[in-house]
Amino acid sequence: MHAAGRLLTAHGLDGVPFTEVAARAGVTRPVVYKFFSDRDALLRAVVEDFVAELRSRFAAAFAYGLPHATDLESMTGVFIHAVCDTIEAKGAGAWRLLGAKDGDREIRRLGEEQQRSLLAPWLPRIAEMTRASPREVETLSRMLVAAGRVVLEQWYDGELTRADAARDATRGVSALLQAFTRKHPNE
Repeated sequence: MHAAGRLLTAHGLDGVPFTEVAARAGVTRPVVYKFFSDRDALLRAVVEDFVAELRSRFAAAFAYGLPHATDLESMTGVFIHAVCDTIEAKGAGAWRLLGAKDGDREIRRLGEEQQRSLLAPWLPRIAEMTRASPREVETLSRMLVAAGRVVLEQWYDGELTRADAARDATRGVSALLQAFTRKHPNE
């Protein structure tokens, strides 16, 4: 799966043939087929592995990073760094598939499904923090992902350093959260 993830990062969807995955993994093509019936099954496994790693890093960020975060920007930065760490560990290919708008319909559906599953646990927290309406929370969650994605793309495409991309993504995502935050009437 690691080999497929690296090929996906380097060459996109068309650059993940079973022959090359097998060669990179140091196994034969039949061995790859033993575990993955077809390309979609392999790509699903790569995306699910990425999402599992990201969930784990989000959980660690929530447990260990947030208690030390003192403001909205530092809280946001904890999660941006978790995404960056996951991309460094697993490659950007699966991250790109989470937001895919073109290509194979099944792959787009997979990306959308996994992205929704990643966001779902955070929607109540976003609602609580911002006091935004359910419709606004849904819109905001999509905006947060899009804002972070556009900046992080500049990093993994080599246009920005990780530090610059993380800083800029943190500032942008924080600004969006702040823009949707409402004060309670009694505050």
